[in-house]
Amino acid sequence: MASEQQQQQKALAITAKGGPWTLIAIPIPEVERGNLLVRVEGAGLNPAHWKFQTGVVYPAFFGSEGAGTVVEVGEDVTGFEKGDRVLFQGKAGWFNASRNTFQEYALVDADLTAKLPQSISCLQGAAIPIGLTTAAFGLCQAFPDRSDGNTQARGGAGLKAFWEPGAEGCYAGEGKTILVLGGASVVGQYCIQIARYMGFSRIIVTASLKHETHLRGLGATHVVDRYADTGASLRTLEDKEGLKLELVFDAVHAAVTQAEVDLLAPNGTLVSAGPLHDELLFEGGRRATAIVGSVHIHRELGKEMNKRLGGILEAGVIKPVRVEKLSAGLAGVADGLDRMLRGQVSGTKLVVNPTETRDVV
Repeated sequence: MASEQQQQQKALAITAKGGPWTLIAIPIPEVERGNLLVRVEGAGLNPAHWKFQTGVVYPAFFGSEGAGTVVEVGEDVTGFEKGDRVLFQGKAGWFNASRNTFQEYALVDADLTAKLPQSISCLQGAAIPIGLTTAAFGLCQAFPDRSDGNTQARGGAGLKAFWEPGAEGCYAGEGKTILVLGGASVVGQYCIQIARYMGFSRIIVTASLKHETHLRGLGATHVVDRYADTGASLRTLEDKEGLKLELVFDAVHAAVTQAEVDLLAPNGTLVSAGPLHDELLFEGGRRATAIVGSVHIHRELGKEMNKRLGGILEAGVIKPVRVEKLSAGLAGVADGLDRMLRGQVSGTKLVVNPTETRDVV
């Protein structure tokens, strides 16, 4: 597409170290073997975009969640054709100009791409890739082998993958309990839905109580006020229901604290979307691991999930989180990220439509 007409596209980039978000014109990439060229009609904003506004080379390109329409199909690709609506993860951590979503067109690995049902808009689809992957991989990846002493090795809770045959209700009757810290976050909402689908008996979440009705609708059985003493609230549940907290999922990307570790029952597991520190003390068989929700890093898992994801979404097993569309296309990203940094976004995903971006001057 680019080689024939030398077409340009609008993209959002940081053009120098410490510089602002800037709209620039770059070539539309040529489709490659095994890839799709997608017109990006929905791009999600992610907390990582304001945490890591630094590249290796400049201009640096960002955008890790996208959905749109296939406009070119590369050689050796099967199962996709022009006009298909898809959702995908961009390669934001690579900072390159062809595979991110803060632009009008993106190259996508076909085997890491899922079809988007007609019932879900591209803006809603852009709210799925990172959040769902982080929740799903955090639950299903095996706990890491740390026999070599590497306490920072990453993994998950070792549960069944929600997309596998037989996953529905697979833990029903076992009395399983999960605590989701940050239940109203994007990752938290997908974690709730997966736990409900697989038959967890208790799905306890911490969140602002303004989100309680919505979170219960997703499957939460208990909503604990995030501003209250979580430990005291859980002890009350222990007294009333004989609660045994074997699994905690910290969905809020903050550093794990000792207080969170101490919520676990003996031999319990904590999975975190944030970092772990070596000074944390684990006793009574308790353990913790951090997760990276990337289909590019965990490629085989990503292939298997995306192969089945379209059908799962179409069946309504997983519903996209609520979205807020920002105006002005890519020009709205900087203000949206600033709102996230200031804590002004809660319970929703900020998204843009890059095709609505005005011409670069």
